[in-house]
Amino acid sequence: MAKRRPSMHEMLEKKEKRPGKVDDLEKDDFRALNKAAFQVFVPVILGAVLILALVILIFTLIF
Repeated sequence: MAKRRPSMHEMLEKKEKRPGKVDDLEKDDFRALNKAAFQVFVPVILGAVLILALVILIFTLIF
């Protein structure tokens, strides 16, 4: 018998937290999160600026 896939509601519902469990960041977690965010957002922002620059360049060449 095949195992059924979980529904979207089941995947998105919040998992219950175990009582007494503390979620603390370790010493270098904040630095690692910042590094990961920069690695994702810097190329996205540079790509958006490049596309905007190309649109402006094409617009100015046409008119």
